[in-house]
Amino acid sequence: MTLIFPDNPVFLKYIWYYLTSKRHFSNNFRYQFINDFITNVVRSKDPVNYDRIEKNYKDLRYDTRILNIRDLGAGYVSGEGQIRQVKQLVRHSSISPEYGRLLSRFVHFIKPFTIIELGTGAGFSTMYMSLASDKCRIYTIEGCPEIADLAGRNIESLGLKNTEIITGSFKDSLPEVLQKIQHPLLIFIDGDHRGESLMGYFETILPFTTGNTVFVLDDIRWSRSMEKSWEKIIKRKEVSVSIDLFRIGILFLKKNINKHHYVIRF
Repeated sequence: MTLIFPDNPVFLKYIWYYLTSKRHFSNNFRYQFINDFITNVVRSKDPVNYDRIEKNYKDLRYDTRILNIRDLGAGYVSGEGQIRQVKQLVRHSSISPEYGRLLSRFVHFIKPFTIIELGTGAGFSTMYMSLASDKCRIYTIEGCPEIADLAGRNIESLGLKNTEIITGSFKDSLPEVLQKIQHPLLIFIDGDHRGESLMGYFETILPFTTGNTVFVLDDIRWSRSMEKSWEKIIKRKEVSVSIDLFRIGILFLKKNINKHHYVIRF
């Protein structure tokens, strides 16, 4: 029998990821940190009810309202033009419920005091993080005014009070937001999608971090430039633990832990 695989580099990369990733590690002390992450984030039950978010998500996937998109980043995988329907934005650029729940469990696990999100989109990742911890403050930056307005209405519909949407470019808005942070800090980068930009944001944020700061990088395999930046960042001396979940990469800057890189099946 001949096996035929799709001519798709991402598919082939996923096959390699699947074959090399692990579901769990040994129980010795060396792996205690990563096993806690797997138990409390990857395999854990959801800490809150997401029905309101996911009903909104399903409704907007069929929303034909028109948006005039001002894209300050690398564009969308779908290749759509500047005029898009809401449903196209949600289907092609919003976090899925599966990954939204993962992100929410992670916020619940690390309990940050401040979250900075680069790339609000329709607001779904913001809502998942907000529901996980009403004690944290979320600053989310979105470059397109129409998308920011859509996200604001979605967030307001859930009555969430711990979020602030900043409309503007990441480059212009990030330095001001960094002056507002209180630690522990979580950075979620899900916008722009250019490898050189990712490196730039990482360098900009780094002086404001502590050993309790965590980075979550979405779409690390969106393009070859994103992959290269991910590969460079995980080698940085400031990064003690890096976790590869195929789509999402996580960076811990903990000081008193040996440097390790883990590929975990999600």
